[in-house]
Amino acid sequence: MPNITVDFSKVQSVNEQLNSAVTQTVPRLEDLLTAVSQLLTSDGGLWLQKSSPTLSGQYQTFNTELTAAIESIRSFAQQFHNITVQLSTMDEQIATSSSSA
Repeated sequence: MPNITVDFSKVQSVNEQLNSAVTQTVPRLEDLLTAVSQLLTSDGGLWLQKSSPTLSGQYQTFNTELTAAIESIRSFAQQFHNITVQLSTMDEQIATSSSSA
């Protein structure tokens, strides 16, 4: 038999931390993408005719992939939330069926 302990407030706290991390990090990544894109232009501060466009494209790809990975943190938060909802529902159903018997 599995040993199960669920502290709903701790699950909720971690859920909020995960979502907050995404909310705070994604805008920073967007700002960094803008800064790097501007830097690698002819008047931006680091212009190398052949390399800068390549570097800019590579950074944009990296930033897009990193943003997607960070956004996926929300799926873990949602999983944890769903588990607590299902356990709470199951507990209610057991209590209701037990009191009916």
